[in-house]
Amino acid sequence: MEGGTTLYFGYGSNLDWSDWKNWCERKNEPHDGLVEVGPCWLPDFTMKFHYFSRGRGGGAADIIENGRGHAVPGVLFGMDPVTLNAMDRKEGVGVGIYERKKVRVALPDGTFREALTYCVTKQYVQDRFVQPTEHYAHLIESGLEKRKLPIGELKNAIEDFSPSFPLDKLFVYGTLMEGECRHSSTKQLCNGEARVATAQGELLDLGDFPGMVHGNQTVQGEVYNLDQVYEALQTLDSIEGFYGYDSNHSLYTRTIIEIETEQGTEWAWTYIYNLDSDEQVQKIDSGDWRNR
Repeated sequence: MEGGTTLYFGYGSNLDWSDWKNWCERKNEPHDGLVEVGPCWLPDFTMKFHYFSRGRGGGAADIIENGRGHAVPGVLFGMDPVTLNAMDRKEGVGVGIYERKKVRVALPDGTFREALTYCVTKQYVQDRFVQPTEHYAHLIESGLEKRKLPIGELKNAIEDFSPSFPLDKLFVYGTLMEGECRHSSTKQLCNGEARVATAQGELLDLGDFPGMVHGNQTVQGEVYNLDQVYEALQTLDSIEGFYGYDSNHSLYTRTIIEIETEQGTEWAWTYIYNLDSDEQVQKIDSGDWRNR
């Protein structure tokens, strides 16, 4: 909650403004209390179609926890109290169809925010794939494309493909880069050649290796395609000292960020350094580990 505003992670039909507005008008609810903050990702979750919606005439989207390497793209919104009540009604909270769930989503700069989302209750989950209508799937697809978010997770869910790892890119900015001391690990875990990439942040000199933290500097790095996503991230988590999102003792946190390449804006996994509030570390003004 921020000043009476609830942060909400939307991943389904609410990515389409017209769908939300039309529902509000039919139910005589105000629609302008849903304010978009921006695109984001929910790590460790997967989208599923295992609930039949009579209103949609087919499957409606749900998300479930699914562990390392999975991630669901969506949008972070702010809702005032009136809109929150309307959203509860739209999602069928009062009749037990969906229920509220607190999650932590990754913003484009890699920071995390706690938000509210909705998951299908156990009594409405079917032990089978429920095909969504083309119209419903298009609402989600167009909403993702509008925010330049990939549609791979949606396609995997529609095809009932499991396991689904829609994000297979890795942004590195230190010892995992080409020519650096840990590049052999990168070569083993990734396929293809390195591509030049940049991210927004600040680069700190930690001695034998750097650490990227949040900031307005341009950090120079490389992006690779992960080979086997789960296995690769498992190894990288160990290298970077990331012990899971529930741990307070990780050296780095694995997150998802927006990067810039010659091909334009892309999304990638990366590792952000967990800087202690009283830790004094020198900044690398160039934003380039090789030019420190």
